[in-house]
Amino acid sequence: GQMSNVFVKMKSELFSYQHHLEEMVESKTKELQLSLSEINELKVHQDGDYFLTSLLLKPLSNGNMKTDNIVIESLVRQKKNFQFRNKFSEIGGDLCAVNNIYLKEKKYTVFMNADAMGKSLQGAGGALVMGTVFKSIIQNTLSIPILQQKYPERWLKDCYQELQNVFVSFDGSMLISCVIGLICEETGVLYYINIEHPYVILYRDRRASFLDEDMHVRKIGVEQSD
Repeated sequence: GQMSNVFVKMKSELFSYQHHLEEMVESKTKELQLSLSEINELKVHQDGDYFLTSLLLKPLSNGNMKTDNIVIESLVRQKKNFQFRNKFSEIGGDLCAVNNIYLKEKKYTVFMNADAMGKSLQGAGGALVMGTVFKSIIQNTLSIPILQQKYPERWLKDCYQELQNVFVSFDGSMLISCVIGLICEETGVLYYINIEHPYVILYRDRRASFLDEDMHVRKIGVEQSD
């Protein structure tokens, strides 16, 4: 009798499923379509934020320059690639910048290669702050005569200190590794500082060698003892 009741119940449930299967499939399809629509809408908003940030980074990243004696080329491939309204772009924490400044009446090419901690928006936020502060330092050097009286070594140290003062205020949530350097247009002498970035490589006479032997400076944004 118990087995009979079980089979009767199963038959009833199967009968119900057979007659309401189309309705159930349609209901589940609508739920999935609604969820997919919400996900697509969120993705559009996210890609919009990515695209706006990439536009803000563009004027801060100019990694190519050619003068009579110096040629600088850069290639940047960011971690995050995306499409927003038929436009392809990328976003991340990598940043390259090149400018010319004058120190002690000599022309120098100043370059910066930086990598901000984090992926996508977090890294891009660090690169945005880095690029803005670095560009401000360059503009101040170009417009304030007293700053042009610094020696290259002093200028690099002050540049680092100014960047450090800004990033320390984020309490470790935004860190930057970078190489900042100056090349004298007249003599070709290179001055640079490596701030916990990959070692600088010198390629000469078909041989490559590291310029750095050791690093004593932690990432920008890390509190450091004297």
